[in-house]
Amino acid sequence: MSMINTERISSGIEGIDVLLQGGMIKNSVNSIVGSSGTGKTTFALAYLYQGLLNGDHTLYLSFEETPSKLIGEAEALGIDIRGLTNDSEDLIHLVESEKIVEFMTNILPALAQKLKHRNVKHTRIVLDPLTPILWEFPSEKEQRKVLTKIYQHLSSLGTVLQTIEEPNAFGQTDIGATETRVPIYLSDSVVHIQNLGLGGKYNRTCKIIKSRKTPHHEGIYPLNFVNGPGIAIDTSSVETVAMDTVVYDIRYQELMKKVKDLSKDKDPKKRIIAQIAKNLLGEREKKDTIQNMELVEVLTDKQILQEVKK
Repeated sequence: MSMINTERISSGIEGIDVLLQGGMIKNSVNSIVGSSGTGKTTFALAYLYQGLLNGDHTLYLSFEETPSKLIGEAEALGIDIRGLTNDSEDLIHLVESEKIVEFMTNILPALAQKLKHRNVKHTRIVLDPLTPILWEFPSEKEQRKVLTKIYQHLSSLGTVLQTIEEPNAFGQTDIGATETRVPIYLSDSVVHIQNLGLGGKYNRTCKIIKSRKTPHHEGIYPLNFVNGPGIAIDTSSVETVAMDTVVYDIRYQELMKKVKDLSKDKDPKKRIIAQIAKNLLGEREKKDTIQNMELVEVLTDKQILQEVKK
């Protein structure tokens, strides 16, 4: 499948969509990993808010905080969830600790199936945080079995964002800790956020650890809390050329392979046509890739080549 043609949705976080080459892949499982106070819940609330702006169905499951407290935290950062709905607190559901196992293994799969049968166009699902669920299944084998089943149900319904607590001391990190290993392995994308406590531009940082089907940007990027979006990632260091998504377009790659093969042909006329095609494709920033494909199709047509030979 072409990476550029993979349908994506906006994360709601300024900068993350840039690093992920257009946003999160639809119907994928995405993890935000970080220690306490790094901004995981703010990510989740911004993701929810973007869903409301897009008209998506939303399902926010909190395993620690009450809806009113989360709405208040969002408002403190300028994420005006109340302004988009009359029942803002009904958007967030608190799952009590003693009901987590029953909810995740029985109620949630049934709910997912119910919503699926209702033909809901797209649902944004938030699990915040996933960590209490992991505590209920201490062995990695159990965690993998339960999470695999949950992810299958939820990703068939919509796009999942989950927050995962990183159990480390302030300023330290261990992305491969036992508590995070299984959900990170099963996730389609993983964003690692840190508070390094260094001060300055890189006091708080963000890094894409993995993102399947995506040639995501590498590196560590400054993260800041801002009023309105909640969180912004500074991607000013990303070069413009790296943003040219046509480079990753499988159609363009196939096209260039065809031209390359033509340039090696024994027939000198075909090699001339290949050179013309390369020159025309060099203007791809100014022309549509599909038009360029059609152009080369014409230039490599057997009947036209026969006419050229004449």
